[in-house]
Amino acid sequence: MAIDLPHLIGWSALAVTVSAVIFRAAYRLGRDAESRYHEKLEKHRESAFYYKGLNYLLSDEQDKAIEEFIKVVRINSETVEIHLSLGNLFRSRGEVGRAIRIHQNIIARPTLSAVHRTSALYALAEDYRQGGFVDRAVEACRLVLSVDPNHAKTLSSLLMLHESEGKWDLALQVLQRYKRVTGSPDPRREAHLLLRIGQEQMSGGAPEDEESAIDRFRSAVRIFPGCVEGYRLLGEAQLHQGRIGAAISSFSTPQKTRPSHFFLMVDSLLKAYTDQEDLRGFEKLMVKAVNTPSASTRLIILWSRHLEEKGRIDEAIEILKNGVQQHPGAVGLARQLILMLSRRNRWQDAVGVAERCLDHQLSRQPIFQCSQCGFKAQDIYWQCPQCHHWDTMEPL
Repeated sequence: MAIDLPHLIGWSALAVTVSAVIFRAAYRLGRDAESRYHEKLEKHRESAFYYKGLNYLLSDEQDKAIEEFIKVVRINSETVEIHLSLGNLFRSRGEVGRAIRIHQNIIARPTLSAVHRTSALYALAEDYRQGGFVDRAVEACRLVLSVDPNHAKTLSSLLMLHESEGKWDLALQVLQRYKRVTGSPDPRREAHLLLRIGQEQMSGGAPEDEESAIDRFRSAVRIFPGCVEGYRLLGEAQLHQGRIGAAISSFSTPQKTRPSHFFLMVDSLLKAYTDQEDLRGFEKLMVKAVNTPSASTRLIILWSRHLEEKGRIDEAIEILKNGVQQHPGAVGLARQLILMLSRRNRWQDAVGVAERCLDHQLSRQPIFQCSQCGFKAQDIYWQCPQCHHWDTMEPL
């Protein structure tokens, strides 16, 4: 059957059109496949660089870790987490300027998620804090807290910033907020912030300021009963008011609540008892304190020197001998006792004290040290317990 020319032309046009469509589809499929292949290859390279960077970071090889993370950034400039890590690494190396620029660039992204923005703002605050830009660091912390009021790390940073500024009221407010967020009280820190506030109030000079300061000091020792500085400041304020008995009570309290630091109160107690014209009371208190099992070596030395100044050297020697029996390795006590024995020309006794002290010290000294990791021990280990290398213990 003959096909006329118009039909032939129509079929030819259709065939050309179909062929073009098929060609374009095949080209697009091929191009998409190639694109997916390249994308998969880049993802693989990105992961390889990322894991190498992590391994270097775990091995404490920061320079190499930074090199690998920079390679990741070159492949995928949108990777926020890597940019954050890179900035933090620069900060840890002291390159605060580079860290600031990286974190600022992250924050400037218009499509940044709220989580990433918070992380970048916190990182920037840390950059500023380490760089000494306190005002900028405080502002960055406040921006973080405006987005996430319970961001514990930011509260901790802001607390340290206010402390560095000497803004004790603000620091105390942040500490109390941090305690509510984390459920972790810090009584020692809270007590000393209260003391700083109280000291500033004491400098005001007005009677109402002094009473407010005393309230702060009382709050401090109530929050942290071992706060020796709190009892000292409270006692001094009470002395200033002429309340000598109350001051003596404040100065004496650390003997029970923190006996290791009670020696810091001796001068204050002597002043208070002197004002009260009751040096016998002072001596009675001190004799009781130095003869308790909890008496510190420094307290015993202080009292022995006080007795020596009064010419009561034999009493001082007895006090020191008792102290050396309680603390046989205390070099300071042994030295003081040797000096006093030598003043009495009791050389043989002095040598005996020195020998016993040295023997005690030597009995506690390590004899061997690992040449690989520095582990020390009194016995030799043929395999080091710390680094597990063999036959590395050398005598000291």
